[in-house]
Amino acid sequence: MSREESLLWGDLGFSLLRVYATLQREEKELAAQYQLGIPHVEALYLLSRLEEGRGQWMLVSRLYPYLPITQPAVGRLIKHLAYWRFVELRRDEADRRRLMVRILPKGYKLMEEVELIRAQTLRRFFPNLSAHELHAWVEALRSCTFVGDETYHADSSVGIRS
Repeated sequence: MSREESLLWGDLGFSLLRVYATLQREEKELAAQYQLGIPHVEALYLLSRLEEGRGQWMLVSRLYPYLPITQPAVGRLIKHLAYWRFVELRRDEADRRRLMVRILPKGYKLMEEVELIRAQTLRRFFPNLSAHELHAWVEALRSCTFVGDETYHADSSVGIRS
């Protein structure tokens, strides 16, 4: 790799880190408006990515491999989201130990706001992107997200080590 290419990749990496830091800050500010933290938003985002259909029930245990916190902590996060009416909880009828969750309209509204923030941030950092290119970046952010040191994909039920 030539020096120019190396500098270009370094500049690109720095730019992407600035975009990511800005996204984190803006998502944190949005979460604070709803009296939530970033882990709550990440859990809700994961639920929205892992659900098979809008408003469908799913097991809370599907979140365990993707969040870098203990299982009881995941349960507390979800119960907090339920308290603020972002999700609804119920026990599985077949096995009362299993907790089921589904996203409520308020949760979908928050996820739409997160996606709007992402699109606005990308537009601010990359003003020369066409509408098609901006849509492609937002889709890339939506389909592949990093949590801890695992990557999860919307069409995958297991994390992939990076």
